[in-house]
Amino acid sequence: MTDKPVFDVTLRKYELPTEDFDRNLRLFLLSMGLIRPGTKKSPLEVIFKYILVEKKPISVEDLAEMTGITESAVRYHLERLKALRLVDGRKEYFLAENDLSVAFRVFRRYVLEEILDRIEGYVSALVK
Repeated sequence: MTDKPVFDVTLRKYELPTEDFDRNLRLFLLSMGLIRPGTKKSPLEVIFKYILVEKKPISVEDLAEMTGITESAVRYHLERLKALRLVDGRKEYFLAENDLSVAFRVFRRYVLEEILDRIEGYVSALVK
C-alpha cells in the first residue's frame, strides 16, 4: 500500500460571482484548485478562457500560437482540465459536453462523488 493519491482535488470557497467574466473565470479556477491564490495570469487560465470563448474544437498548436504558451505546457494544462472532465479531446480540444454547466455536473458526479464514496468507505472501515 502506498500513500500516493489516485486522484487529487483541491476546493476553495470564494465570494459570490459578479458581472465580470474574467473575475468569475479566475474565481472558478481558484475554487477548483486549478490555479493557486496569488498567481498572476496563469497559463491554465489563459488556455481555458480560449476554450470557453472559442466554443469550437481547437488544436494544441493553435492554442500555443494564440496564447504564446509552449505546446508542451498547453498539453500539460489540457490534461489537468481533462482529468477534472472540464475539457475533452485528443487532437483538438473542446469544452466537455459542449457546455460548462453540464461539464461541471459531470465533474461533481464522477470526480467528487467518487472521492466522497471512497472516504465514506474508510469511515465504515474505521467504525466496525
